[in-house]
Formats: sequence, C-alpha cells, structure tokens
Amino acid sequence: MFAIIFWIIVALIAYAFREQLIQIAVFIGTFMAIGALIFWILFDNASLGSTIGFWVAIFIGLKLVTQSMGAEYSSIFEYAYYILSVPVWFLNRLQHILSEPWRYMFKTSWPEESTKEILRPMLYGLQILLYIVITPLRLLNAFIYNIVIYGVTELYDLFFEVLQPSEWDEGYGDWWTWTYMLPVRIIKYPIYHGGLVLIEGTVWTVIDTIIPAITMYHGTDLVAGQAITGKAGRRWTDGTFTASQSSWGGIGVYFASRRSVARRYAEDPYRLSGSNPVMIVCRVSLGKIINYSLAPYSTYKNAGANGNPAVLNRYAENNGYNTGEWWNQHGGYWEYCLFDWQNRYNHPWRIRPIFVFNFRTGRAQHIESGLRHWLFSKVVMDDIFKSTGFICLVIFAFIVVIWFIFYGYQWLWNEYLWHYFI
Repeated sequence: MFAIIFWIIVALIAYAFREQLIQIAVFIGTFMAIGALIFWILFDNASLGSTIGFWVAIFIGLKLVTQSMGAEYSSIFEYAYYILSVPVWFLNRLQHILSEPWRYMFKTSWPEESTKEILRPMLYGLQILLYIVITPLRLLNAFIYNIVIYGVTELYDLFFEVLQPSEWDEGYGDWWTWTYMLPVRIIKYPIYHGGLVLIEGTVWTVIDTIIPAITMYHGTDLVAGQAITGKAGRRWTDGTFTASQSSWGGIGVYFASRRSVARRYAEDPYRLSGSNPVMIVCRVSLGKIINYSLAPYSTYKNAGANGNPAVLNRYAENNGYNTGEWWNQHGGYWEYCLFDWQNRYNHPWRIRPIFVFNFRTGRAQHIESGLRHWLFSKVVMDDIFKSTGFICLVIFAFIVVIWFIFYGYQWLWNEYLWHYFI
C-alpha cells in the first residue's frame, strides 16, 4: 500500500516538473552519447565514454543550477569552465592569427600604391607557406568544432525534439500522439538526423583541413537567429543568411573574429530590438581575403560609414576575392564581409552554423528540429555541383571518412597517438 502511494507521489511530482526533467534527460543523454562515440572511436570502449559523459553532464549541470539560483558557485566550477572553453577559443584564435600575422600592420591604408602592388602577391605567397605549416592546427580545430561541439549541441536539439516535440503531428500538446509517435521521433531525430550530423561533421573536418575555415561570430536577435539556423520549410527565411546592404564593408554577410563584437551588434538597439540578443557561432570558409588597407586607395576609401559598398564588391569580383577584411577604426575591431550580391550564400557551404548562444540566458539556444544540415541540402548540393574540383574534394572526404570508420582510427591511435601520449 505504501509502495503504491509512494509511486503515485513520484508520478505526480514527475508530471509537475516534466519540462525540467525532459531538459535534464536530454542534457545528460547528449553528453553520454558524445562520450560513448569518442571513446568507441579512440579506445573501442563506449561504456566508459558514456560513464564519463554522464559525470561531465552532472558536473556542468550543477554549475548551471547554482548559477541560475543566484548562488556564488565555487571556484572549482569556474575553473572547470575556463579549462574547457579557453583552450578551444585559444586554438581557434591562434589559427586566425597565424593565417595572416601581418594583418595588424595594415589597419590603415598607409603604404604607397606602388608598394601595395608588390605587397599583395608577396603576402599571398607567404600565406601559402603558412597554410602548409598550420595544417595540423586546422585539423585539430576542425575536429573540435565540427565533430565535438557541433555534435554535442546538435544532439541536444535532436534528443530534445524526441522528448518535447515542436510539431503538432509528432505529439506537441497531445499525450496520445506523443506516445505513439515516440518511435518515429527516435528514428527521425537522433538516429537519422544524428547520423547525418556525424557524417557531415566528419566530412567537413576533412574539407576544413584542405580548405581553411575559422570559427566566427554573427550577432543578431533571437527571432532572426532561429530563422537563420533552422531547417528550411516553415518560413521562407528559414535556413538563410540575408546579405546586408551596409556601406561599412561591402554587400554581403558579416562576421566578427571576436565574440564581444558580435554581442555589440546583437545588443545594438539601432539595428535590432536588443531585448533578446543572440550570437550565431559558425564555421566560415572565408576563401581569398582582401585586406582593404592593401587594396587601391580608391577602393579603401569606400569602406566606412560614407563609402560605396558596390565599389568594394566590384573590386572583389574583378580580382577573385571572396571576403573583405577591414579594421573598423571607430569600434576598434576587425570585420569580415563575405561578398554576396544576390544572397548566393543563403544556403552556403561557406557558412555553417554550429550553435546559437543566447546572451540573455547565458547558454546555447535550443533550435526546434535542430540546425539546418551543412551538406545534406538541395541548395548546398546545387552550389557544390557547380564546381568539378569541389565535387572531387567532397568525394575524397567521403572516402577518408569511410576508411577512418573501418580502419583508420585504429591505425592512427596504434601508430601515433598511443606512442605519443603514453
């Protein structure tokens, strides 16, 4: 009798706190799945990885709980946060600096025009040498962001969709539909879409090692952030970056190399509402970059509040540049514009969202049904198949992924990593 009463009370408590329990289950399950995957690849021991993932989730979860309660959480949690985040940020920052270490010498257009004509090809040649030198760093960053971080945040969204669906026909707001559609949601989200996330993350790890990509930040508001990163289909704006017509650095999609800059734009009341600022963290393949300070002065003077963005885009198009790099003297930061006359990067392979960070809540923002796919999209495929070279690169990446799954990870660990670390 007491057992029946006990379980009735437990069931009532669980129902009352069902949303919180769902979030906890998704949070822990995501870390366990990522831990199992990593340890299965490296050590062929998924159970150990899932156990470690469980305790990592508990550790981080306790920090979030104490913080949300307004408590002064211990320095242990604070140090753990920095230990986990700072090295990742540093490696990405290091890649950005080493790819073009002389950029800080050219914040203004001080060289003579004749000197610029010599500097542009000379520095481009140095970039090729640096490209070779920092290849291991690109591979490491690609693995961290494309597989670990993208995998964790996306699996969180997909598991969340299983337990708390956003679609009416999949169980939103109706218990019976939720129950009988549960197997469908499990197959659709963590198995099908989760499998695609793992494949495309691994494929882009190979591609990012060959075609350099950097993690960058785009500040906006919550509504726009959800629309930009969400899967296409609900609204015409879903899954799209809309090219800015700003006169500051050209017509295109803008990014910052520093998170503080993205936050500044997201909280700017003149551009956005400022009530719910978010930052879209993206892997961005910048391509060939022109520092406006090294462009002809007739081009350089059109960067800024009173410039003509069409001049910047025209110069880039005529000279094969994909991205403009410009030192904003007013704000004291670098800005990057992926030139885009006609929104051709709306469903880009060059811009790949990893997650959306909400400045108001201080955590990653849940995206209903998960982020749009980087690779498995008709528009992305159409863009890729315009280039024979890129088709060959994608095929090569798939071959590398297949080899790695069936043989490569054991060879890499046994021949190199084990001897290096042990």
